[in-house]
Amino acid sequence: MSVRILSATDVRSIFTPQLALESQREAFTRLGAGEAVQPPRLLVPGQDSSVSFCYSSRIAPDAPAVSKFGSVNPANAGRGLGAVHSVITVLDSETGAPRAIINGDSVTGLRTSAATTLAMQQLAPSAATVLVVGTGAQARAHLDAFAVTHPDAELQIFGRNRTAAAEIAESHGATAKDDLEQSVRSADIVVLCTSSLTPVIEDPWVADGTTVASVGSFAPDRVELPPSLLARSTVVVDYRPSALTDSGPVVEAVASGSVAPDRITDLGSLLTGATTLARGTTDVVTYFSVGVGVQDAAAAAVILAAAEENGVGTRADLG
Repeated sequence: MSVRILSATDVRSIFTPQLALESQREAFTRLGAGEAVQPPRLLVPGQDSSVSFCYSSRIAPDAPAVSKFGSVNPANAGRGLGAVHSVITVLDSETGAPRAIINGDSVTGLRTSAATTLAMQQLAPSAATVLVVGTGAQARAHLDAFAVTHPDAELQIFGRNRTAAAEIAESHGATAKDDLEQSVRSADIVVLCTSSLTPVIEDPWVADGTTVASVGSFAPDRVELPPSLLARSTVVVDYRPSALTDSGPVVEAVASGSVAPDRITDLGSLLTGATTLARGTTDVVTYFSVGVGVQDAAAAAVILAAAEENGVGTRADLG
């Protein structure tokens, strides 16, 4: 039983932001068209606000089954470690035998940021200013992704760790900002890349016409933007069944009655044309990225194809 093992270095050598974008377009288009096999995500709460997760999917019924198992541990910041760790396994589409084991962290950053920027191409294609809030791996990945989808936009970053924000700004062609409120008020797109349990921005800061993307509200207890903002927003999510149960601000807004579930649009329906979004210049749009397995399945497909074509990775016998 020979398996191809791909390290983070291997993944980064073949999975570019442009390739990631293409994989996520396929993922959400297939999801919107009802072609993907997408079971619910599994969350396993742990100590110190940590949570383990399992995403599984097939991009089509006859495609390989792909599963990502990992954990988000906010306390890792104090240990000098990244908050997210994961591994992706790919099974053969016919035999079900293990075919590949892929470093999941490298894939997650690229596929998540690609999905956000794919959504922003639909929601705010002509944005002139993009503000990324956070200084972790997702913040870095989002700056790289926006450089592909919004090449003419001014990229900005804010972080409580000013030194880290300045370093990221310098290495990613962005501008480090010191005043979060003023930066939010003046940005066309605001992307929240934190794992905060409480809002990191306030509702009044968000000006008319702004698009706010929340990447860190991936669980019911993660609420990095105020749920009250949803009441005056057009709400778009990556996948409605997941967002309604797992995205903290969405869960709270629906439970309070300030947002009706049928007001929530998912990305797949926009890509397939099943839903159109008539947005006025003063309309606020909030976008929530919870994450779904089909993203990893589509990413793994292009990564594995490129790895096999170029002889990337190591072979191991699990028999």
